[in-house]
Amino acid sequence: MPSKTSIRAGFVIFDDAGKVLLVRHAEGKRKWGLPGGRQREGEAAWETAIRECQEEIQVAMHPADFALSGIYYLSGRNTYVFDFKITEWEGTPVPDGKEIAEVGFFLVDKLPEPISKFTVQRIRDAAHNRGDVVLRKQQVKSESNTAKETVYRLSEYDM
Repeated sequence: MPSKTSIRAGFVIFDDAGKVLLVRHAEGKRKWGLPGGRQREGEAAWETAIRECQEEIQVAMHPADFALSGIYYLSGRNTYVFDFKITEWEGTPVPDGKEIAEVGFFLVDKLPEPISKFTVQRIRDAAHNRGDVVLRKQQVKSESNTAKETVYRLSEYDM
């Protein structure tokens, strides 16, 4: 297992019709995913998500407009992923042309390919979010098949 913990953060963005905004990466496997990225030294997770959205798709987010919808731990990679759900933002999503080749809004039950199962799970968790936070420990391909997924839900009553 990697010794250094990595933190990633991003947004699950829904429009008025309930469609989710996805970005298609310009390099690698060119998968569809959620806007976001790796935390920089000294950043809070929400600052990472805001910065990444500004860089990748030229939209501005304000903390009063979003809520934490999920925290995911990828045990084989020693990585935490923070997802924030949002329905209001400033600007029109446009790909940066460097990291991101395309952007589009899609129905949650008709997502484009290729897309990872992990991304689909995060979208579904956010779509069903009603103010609680999903805590999910995920198995990744490099782990044994005996590893189990652990899921918790935090609500205002749990705090």
